Amino acid sequence: MQNDNTNSDRRRFLGGMALSAGAAAVLGVAPSGTQAAAPEAAPPAARRPPGDPVLGTPPAAGQRQQPQLTDLKGKTVYITGGNTGIGLGIARAAANAGMNVVMGYIQEDQVEPALKLFTAEQRSRVIALRHDVTDREGWVKTLAQINAKFGNLHLLVNNAGIKTLRQASQVDARGWDAAVAVNFTGIYNGVSAVLPHMLAHKEGAHILTTSSMGGLLPGVNAGVYTATKFAAVGMMEALRVELMGTNVGTSVFCPGGVSTDNIGSAEGSAALMMDPLEAGERVLNGVKNNDLFILTHPEFKPGMKERFDAILASEPTDGFPEARAKAQTRVLTAPPYAPEVAHRSAPRKSYRS
Repeated sequence: MQNDNTNSDRRRFLGGMALSAGAAAVLGVAPSGTQAAAPEAAPPAARRPPGDPVLGTPPAAGQRQQPQLTDLKGKTVYITGGNTGIGLGIARAAANAGMNVVMGYIQEDQVEPALKLFTAEQRSRVIALRHDVTDREGWVKTLAQINAKFGNLHLLVNNAGIKTLRQASQVDARGWDAAVAVNFTGIYNGVSAVLPHMLAHKEGAHILTTSSMGGLLPGVNAGVYTATKFAAVGMMEALRVELMGTNVGTSVFCPGGVSTDNIGSAEGSAALMMDPLEAGERVLNGVKNNDLFILTHPEFKPGMKERFDAILASEPTDGFPEARAKAQTRVLTAPPYAPEVAHRSAPRKSYRS
C-alpha cells in the first residue's frame, strides 16, 4: 500500500461511506472532506468511552456478548464465494431458514446450477452478484446493490478463498500474494465495507469468516494455506474483542473435510466428506448462538490438544518478576475465552433445531 493512498484506504475501510463526526472520531478517521487530527491514533477499543453511541458499552469482565442475530427469517445474508461448495451449502441453509440470500460469485458458469438448487419460492429471495473480494470499490457497490434489493444486511459470510496447497518455502511471490489477497485481505475488505453499515442500522447483525481446521491445526504440508487460515482465525478473535458491546456478533468457521458437491453423492471420497448443507446448518446454529468458534469434525480434537499442549509445555518454568506481571495485566488474558468455555458447557439441542 502506497503512503499517499493512506487516507483513501482508511475511508474504504469504513465502507466508502460518509461518517458522522462522532463515528469518525471513534474509528480514527476524519469525515469525508476534512483532515484527520492525528494519524494512526490508539486502536478504537482501547480509547472508546463506556457507552459510546457507535460502539456501545463493552460487557463487564467475565461476561459474554449475547447473541445478536437470533431470528433469521426475513433477514439478509451475503456470502462471498456463495455459488459452490461450502458457500452454496450455507446459502441453501440460509434460504431454508427464510433468509434473503445474496451469493457472490466469480465464475458465470456456476451461477445457474447453483440457483437450480433453490425452490421456486426461495428463488424470489435469492440472487447472485458478481464480485471480486479483492476489489475494495467493488465491496461498496455490492453493499449498495444488496441494500437496494433487500434493505439492511444482517449477516456477512466471508467465505471466498483460494486453496493454495503449496509450501511457504516453495511458492513464488505471485502465488503468495494471490492467496493473501483473497484469504486474508478479502476478509479485511468485507469487514471494512460492511461493519459501519451494521453498526449504523443497529439491528442484530453478525460477521462470520470461513477459515479451516488448517487454521487451528497445521496438519497439511501447505504453508501458504495454513498461514492465511491462521490469519483469518486471528482476525475474527480480534474482532470479537473489539465488537463486544455492539450489535455485531462474530464467528470463525473452521470445518474439516466438506464435499463440494451440493447435489449429493454416495460414492467415492465425497461420501466420506460432510454434506455442505449440514455444514451450512452448523454455521447458522453458530451464528444464532454467537459462537466464537464453529467447528464440525470432532476427530480433530486430539490433534488440536497436542498443539495446544505443546505450546503450554514450551512456557518457561523458572518463574517471572511479579512487577512485570502486574505491568502486563491488561494483556495476560483475553476477554472472550473464559466466557466462551462457560457458554459451550451448557447443553445444546441439535444444530438443526
